[in-house]
Amino acid sequence: MAADKSKIDRKKIAVEEPTYDQLKNFSRFNGLKTRTVMAAMVDIVLQDELLSRRVIDLCVARDSDEVN
Repeated sequence: MAADKSKIDRKKIAVEEPTYDQLKNFSRFNGLKTRTVMAAMVDIVLQDELLSRRVIDLCVARDSDEVN
């Protein structure tokens, strides 16, 4: 029953292949599950206003580069 519940609680997200490879390598190198690393990263970004601002600024810059 617990295995079924854990599958229901998960969602798929789309990431570009190079990003996924970096995340996977980071997770494996540190002996962690990728979904655990993602959850921790989200928690940290939401708790740290400066880091959150840096993420937003980088996203905006990358989005504007894709448009040009």
